Amino acid sequence: MTGKPMKAPAALLLGTALLMSACSKGDDLRRYAVVRRADVWQAVIADADRRRLSRLSDAWEQARIDVARAGAGDALAALGPLTGPAQAMPQLPRAGAFRCRLVHLGWRQGQPQDVPAVQAGPFQPCRLAADGVLLRFEADTGGQQQIGTLYPDVDRLIYLGTVKLADEPGRHAYGEDGDRDQLGVLEQVAPDQWRIALPWPRWTARLTLIDIRPA
Repeated sequence: MTGKPMKAPAALLLGTALLMSACSKGDDLRRYAVVRRADVWQAVIADADRRRLSRLSDAWEQARIDVARAGAGDALAALGPLTGPAQAMPQLPRAGAFRCRLVHLGWRQGQPQDVPAVQAGPFQPCRLAADGVLLRFEADTGGQQQIGTLYPDVDRLIYLGTVKLADEPGRHAYGEDGDRDQLGVLEQVAPDQWRIALPWPRWTARLTLIDIRPA
């Protein structure tokens, strides 16, 4: 499969940010020419997550419909840039310590609609670590951990990860358990603020956002 070409200047910014992260860790940069291509994550992603990714805009639309139906517009507005448009020329986060929270929007099919249509959890520690020119993401969001990898894709990053419950030993890798697999898109929404949008999460909501800010 042939990867789609990178666009300048967003692609240049993407490559520069990831290279700086890698250099800070002294990692081997020889893989850069390979992993900067979008077809790397396309070779890893499960078919079910590929379908979810294709319906990302639909998840946003349905979540907003649910929020409006619930009369929760003020709660949505209070989230500020988190639910706004992504920045056109993003500055991608470097490896380091961050704080993250989960925000659930809308109702998953079959979920009781007496559950709030906007649910924002508390900020918890999270971390981005350089692995060559990839970024590894790990967050403890209270009762569960989000663990995965961020792959370059033009002016955004594709997140492929998994969920680990707090009382479980060990961890699952992406692709080992479809019920745990996560698919998301990382974008910048404001200076020093990013989000990973996870469309159609398996356990709750229409759309889950991971709000990422510096520690």
